[in-house]
Amino acid sequence: MKNLTFTVSMSDLGLEIRLPSTAFLRIFDQNNAHFDLQNDELFFLLKKGQIKMIANDLELIPKLEFDKVVILNMVAYDLELEYLTQYLVNLAEEAGIILRDKAEPIKIPSNIEKACATSADEFLTALTAFGIKLEKKKAFSPKAQHRWKKGLSEVEFFVNRSDSKATIIWEKSNQLVIKAGAKIAESGGMKSDGTPGLAYRFTQTLREEQKANWDAKTFTTTEDIVLKSVNEVGHFLYFAGTNSWLQLVDKEGRTIHELSVV
Repeated sequence: MKNLTFTVSMSDLGLEIRLPSTAFLRIFDQNNAHFDLQNDELFFLLKKGQIKMIANDLELIPKLEFDKVVILNMVAYDLELEYLTQYLVNLAEEAGIILRDKAEPIKIPSNIEKACATSADEFLTALTAFGIKLEKKKAFSPKAQHRWKKGLSEVEFFVNRSDSKATIIWEKSNQLVIKAGAKIAESGGMKSDGTPGLAYRFTQTLREEQKANWDAKTFTTTEDIVLKSVNEVGHFLYFAGTNSWLQLVDKEGRTIHELSVV
């Protein structure tokens, strides 16, 4: 994949990503099939960041748990929708992803396959910036052990979520630095009944300790913030709620887990 410049806008409907070709992507949280799809669009359904389905027909959606939808408007690519969909399905299956309820497979002519590859390189590159990759997620054991080494202090790790964005340096074994200018989540950590949970209370404690280093009006850090663990970083930035060892990613898409697990 290549370096790519694209524009992102946010609305109540989610994120819209405009690509150099003028093709565009929409990413939004959704757990049912009640969304609109145009004739020149295909969609991905995801659950916890893992692609579960790729198709261009809403009627194909089975009884399936998902929490996010990505829609690609591909009219700019001048390709048959069915060919690009099949190309993506093939890529996913080659990567070991098990997909649900696919359309009847079709054979892609070699010249069309090359065009599909060129187009896919553009929008798949953009999707990696949002943690969405056409690859099988590696299994993660909660008992995994991690070890800091000096080389890790030279790696920038990034959090790039809709509610939080930050650059983090793991300077020492018990010292992680969130660089100034980070965006921290404005809300989170609540129980299903709407009352504050443990994650909320722990986050509020960390933020209170660091209150001189972030702006409560803009939820942006004004100074570097030093914390003791990846767990604390996840709480401070976005109230945790997910495995932060998989949320901190370097510029090559490698998680902090991958680079430090023993």
